[in-house]
Amino acid sequence: MLITPIDLLFVVAGLGVMGVALRRRRAAAPPDAAPPASVGEVILTALAMVPAAIGPNVLVVALTPGMPGMPTLTRWLLIPSLIWLAVVWGLAVSLTYERVQNRIWTGLWVGASTTAALDVFRLTSFSLGLLPGNLPRMFGVLILDTMASGPTPLSDVVGSLYHYWVSACLGLAYALICGRTRWWGGLIWGLLIEVGMMTTPPMVIAMGSGYFGLNLGHGIMNGVFLGSLVPHIAYGIALGLLLERYTRHTGSILTLIKARLAHWGKPVLLPG
Repeated sequence: MLITPIDLLFVVAGLGVMGVALRRRRAAAPPDAAPPASVGEVILTALAMVPAAIGPNVLVVALTPGMPGMPTLTRWLLIPSLIWLAVVWGLAVSLTYERVQNRIWTGLWVGASTTAALDVFRLTSFSLGLLPGNLPRMFGVLILDTMASGPTPLSDVVGSLYHYWVSACLGLAYALICGRTRWWGGLIWGLLIEVGMMTTPPMVIAMGSGYFGLNLGHGIMNGVFLGSLVPHIAYGIALGLLLERYTRHTGSILTLIKARLAHWGKPVLLPG
């Protein structure tokens, strides 16, 4: 599966968004004062985590032997999760939960745009023969169930949209769980994603590389592992840099829960 103009178009668009965002905020400003935590905010944060988890994991499930395929999971899980997230966003807006609004929106656009940083190195690794396939092209034929006939421009667009949505979900998950952190928090997140990719069915089974590419017979320093590690490092750094600049409030989800528990039994304070 070759590199296509659609791959390059998505990369250019993502790099453009990253460039504009970094130009607007060359350095991270001090965080905003945190609004009081409420039960509603904690619940909406947890509800927003559901689509963040569904996005990447439908592929993992679909490529696990004996499980439903991508067309079924897309229809019954992936698409409904988009509606679910839109409803959660709408509730956060109507209840004026500014922290949740900011984390959902920032996590999504930063996660999606910084996929381009990953793809610069992923496509380079693929062109050098380090990676066995152009995964977004495979995603497209899996979703549209056209594996037998092969990729088309439509399947390439669908696959790239899913590829960028997965990264958006990963950015959303980080923003919801961790809040605003230093840039190196994104780097750690990128390394955790790399571990996940190297130990789940899309790479282990579908690509046949085994855990961390060890089936290739070159030890841990094999092309698949290195060709995937560098892109995820790039993604993590880019993600961390932008989230540090655009996530408005510090405090992890655990901080919110602890703050709410500390005031349990007292009137719930709503922001605004």
